[in-house]
Amino acid sequence: MLTGMSVPARDGPAKQAHVGRRLVWDISAISACMARIADLLGNRIGVTGSQWLTIMTIDGLDQGDGVSVSDVASILNLDTSFVSAQSKILEKKGIVLRTQSAADRRIVLLSLTEYAVPNLEELDRSKYTLEDHMCGGLEERSIEELSEALVTMRRRLRRAVLLVAAGE
Repeated sequence: MLTGMSVPARDGPAKQAHVGRRLVWDISAISACMARIADLLGNRIGVTGSQWLTIMTIDGLDQGDGVSVSDVASILNLDTSFVSAQSKILEKKGIVLRTQSAADRRIVLLSLTEYAVPNLEELDRSKYTLEDHMCGGLEERSIEELSEALVTMRRRLRRAVLLVAAGE
């Protein structure tokens, strides 16, 4: 809840609309904070915030065979061409390895290089501190429920973007 703001008493649809707007503001503020944190952490290893998020997504999803550009783009809600371009920059920096899928040569798989892993391990403490601050005080079940609700909201917002783009 926003501090320092008095919230008028509301009932019914007015209250629901107010709660919805507050949720939008809170999510926007969280997004801005996360973008700033990504910029700061990325800066520590010489990359941008969006490149940092790309690296973290690859690190989180790769189980040894690499992660497709489209999977990274989907998780980050970005266009595949943007992720592809960023991964090429990261490849030049020696952080990401880009390979073609053996099963489908059209698919580019991303993985972290042997050079990247120890450098990223230096930032583990900062990542764990961030996660602790974000989730501190919440029980595991509450975090799972919140995560599920956010996944649902993300799916709905993707549809909403299409509706707004279509003029609805």
